[in-house]
Amino acid sequence: MAIPHRPLGKTGVQVPILGYGTAPLGKIKLMDAPLLNKSAKLLNHAIDQGITYLDTSPDYGSQPKLGEVMKSRRDEVFLATKINKRRREDVLAELQQNLKELQTDHVDLVQIHAINLMADLEAALAPDGAISALEEARRQGMTRFVGITGHARPWVLAHALERYDFDTVLVALGAIDRLVTGPETALLPIAERTETGVIAMKVYGHGELQQRELALRYSLSLPGVSLAIIGMDSEEQIDENVRLAQQIAPLSESELDTLVGEARQLVQNDKPSDSSPIFWVYDIKAQVWKEDSEPATVAY
Repeated sequence: MAIPHRPLGKTGVQVPILGYGTAPLGKIKLMDAPLLNKSAKLLNHAIDQGITYLDTSPDYGSQPKLGEVMKSRRDEVFLATKINKRRREDVLAELQQNLKELQTDHVDLVQIHAINLMADLEAALAPDGAISALEEARRQGMTRFVGITGHARPWVLAHALERYDFDTVLVALGAIDRLVTGPETALLPIAERTETGVIAMKVYGHGELQQRELALRYSLSLPGVSLAIIGMDSEEQIDENVRLAQQIAPLSESELDTLVGEARQLVQNDKPSDSSPIFWVYDIKAQVWKEDSEPATVAY
C-alpha cells in the first residue's frame, strides 16, 4: 500500500504525506553504526518505502550523507534544504556549500530557516537580504521553490506570507504547539488563502508525545497541511511511520482529548530553558543579530 500524496500548495508538485527529517542521520557516527553505510542504508530504505521527500539543513551534519545517496537517486526525490544566513552574499555562499555537500546542482526547495522574530523577517526581506539571494538562485536553476520556516512564532510566519509569495512554510504543528503558540489559528488560515504549502514539524513533540498515531493523525488532519516531516534513525521507525501514514484518518473528539491531555501535562510540568524537552517553543533567537558583518539594510 502506497503512502498517500497531497499537493504541496501552489507548487503543482505532489508529495508523500510523510517526509524524512534527516537530522538524526547527522548524529550517526562510525562507532555507533554496525555498518559503515548506515545512513545510506536508511535513506535508501526510506526511498524504497515511498518516503521521497527529504528534509535537511547545514546544521544537521546530514547533507554529506544525503549526497552519497543523491549520486544515484537524486531524480527520485523531492530534496529540501535550508539556509541560516540573512544577507544576500552569505546566503548564496551557504547555498553553494549545501549543493556541494548534497552532490547536486540543484535542490527542489530552499527554506529561510528559523524566522522566529520580526527582526529576522525584515532582514530576509531587505534589498540585500535572503529573499534577493534566493530569487537569484531560482533564476540560476539552483532551486525550484523558496520557503520559510519557524518554530515559536506562527504569527510572524503569517506576516511573512502576507509580505512575500513563499511557496512553502515549515512550522511546528503538533499538539504541544496547539496549546502554546496556536498555529492553527495564527497561521493556517493565511497559508490556505495564499495557497502556501504547509509542512508540519515537531509532530511527535521531539519524541516527547507517546501517542504517536494520534499525534500524526492530528497534524495531517489540519487544514492545508501537505505533509509531516519526522526524524527517523532505524528501519523499524521508518516502517512504523509508513504504516501510520498509510492509514491516516481524522481524530475523534475523544482521541483529540486524549492527545491534548498528554500535551497539556508536558506543558504544565515544563520549566522554560534551553534544555527543556519542548525547547523549540521558547526559540526567540534572531539569526541576523549573530552575524558578524555589518547588518543588512532593514526595510521597515
